[in-house]
Formats: sequence, C-alpha cells, structure tokens
Amino acid sequence: MHGGWMRPGERALFTLEGPDAARYLNGQLSCNILRVPPGTARTGCLLTAKGKLCAHVHVWAGPSSFFLECESILLDDVQARLEKYLIADDVSVTAELSADPPVHVFGQPAPDGYLRIARLGVEGYDCSAPPDGVPEASPQEIELLRIERGLPVWGRELAPETLVQEARLEESAVDFDKGCYVGQEVVSRLKSVGRVNSRLFGFVGALGEPPASGLVLHPLEHPEMVAGRITSHALHFELAQTVALGYLHRQFDQLGRFTVTDSSGLPLGEVEKREFPII
Repeated sequence: MHGGWMRPGERALFTLEGPDAARYLNGQLSCNILRVPPGTARTGCLLTAKGKLCAHVHVWAGPSSFFLECESILLDDVQARLEKYLIADDVSVTAELSADPPVHVFGQPAPDGYLRIARLGVEGYDCSAPPDGVPEASPQEIELLRIERGLPVWGRELAPETLVQEARLEESAVDFDKGCYVGQEVVSRLKSVGRVNSRLFGFVGALGEPPASGLVLHPLEHPEMVAGRITSHALHFELAQTVALGYLHRQFDQLGRFTVTDSSGLPLGEVEKREFPII
C-alpha cells in the first residue's frame, strides 16, 4: 500500500509555553528543535541521565509554543520527566489526552497549512477529516507498514531499559552536533564505541500462524542457544510469509538465518534477517 489514511488513536499531547520553552526543551530532547521547520514535526527521544529511554516523541513548534506528542500510556511518566528539570526556567507544561485524534494521511505531501508528520516513516500530514479519493488503511495494513519500515513502538520494541542505538533511533531522532541534553553522554559514547548489546532487525520467513508473543530466535547450527527475540510480526499479504521485528544479541547479528520457537521451545519455522525497509 503506497498511500492512504488512518486514525493514530489516543495520544498524549504536551504544550510548553514561556520565554525559556525553546531553550529548555532543546536541553531535554535528543533532536535539535531549533532546526525544525515551521509546520513540520520530527521525532526525538526523552532520556534518563543514564541514556535509557523515557519516550520516543514527535515534536513541533507553534506560533508561541511547542508541542510534544507520545503514546497515551506515557502521559504521567513524560509529564514527570518534563517537570523534573524545571528549576528556574520560565516554562509552563500542560498535558492532555487527545480527545479528538486527527486523521493521518500517509504517502502524500502535505497541503499548505497542515502539520507535516511522518507517522509511518514516509511523507504524510495530519488533518481533521479523510480527504476525498484516499483509501482508508486497515489496522492490519498499518501494522504491516510499520514493521516493514522498522518503526518501533512502546511496549514491543521500546521499553524503559532501551538504549537509543538498540532501537536504531539514532538514525531519525538524534542530532549528534547539537548542544547538551539529558542522556547525551551515553548516546555519544555508544556512537564512538559503535556497538550495543542488542540491535533491532527485520525478518522474513514462513512461520504459519505464530502466537502473538513469546517468539525466540536461535542460530540454525546451534538451536540450543538464544540469539534474540521477535517483538512484532504480521503476515505479508503478497508474499504469504511473516515479516517481523526483533532484537539480536550482538554475538549473533552477523548471521543471516535463524530458527524460531515459541516460549515452550516448539519449532515454528525459519526466518531470514533483513535490513530496513524489509521488503
């Protein structure tokens, strides 16, 4: 599916206002918000001082404020994180759940006046109603597109212990040449070292109808060893195969094929490792 529309669902939306809002927010996020063009959202990360993930967010600027959006389940945690470092800064932070989530159109350029935002890793924009002539994408199609493009989500690929480079978020959500921000030291050190203990990859293979969770990856020649885990998967309609996201331990990330078992050890099939986009 090359283009369509969807409803992103309930999201947590934060508004930051005040004369110090830009400076303060730029010291919290891994991306440089001062480089975000008007009317455009980009992704960034809120991190702990140890470089662990608090949230993967979209951020954009309004005429007199900044907006930050993330999964609704993170509302309380992100609000606490944003307020934690507010000391003498003249900034107000308000939070709400989006009562009327927008329509997101993907695969098309944004008309003038609409928020440009790449929710599915491709050009897109938010609007109040579906545009004429654009098909609605089913939840199954949206999940397939997300997996194909390697977009991690909270609760599957992302968790409080996740490091930026493990989920490949440095490729889209980090500006390495900006000023200091919370967690920067760890992110920069991992860039210099070049290795993390695990890394997100894509996979393709014939797995039948695997269970929703608990899938384990094993090296073909050493099925008794655990190489990683599958975090998300979906059936590719045209290939009639499963496409998946998962983490590989670094000692196995040079291998190309793996067997997959469920949590009880029952073999389900084999998969081939892929870079993104998977297909």
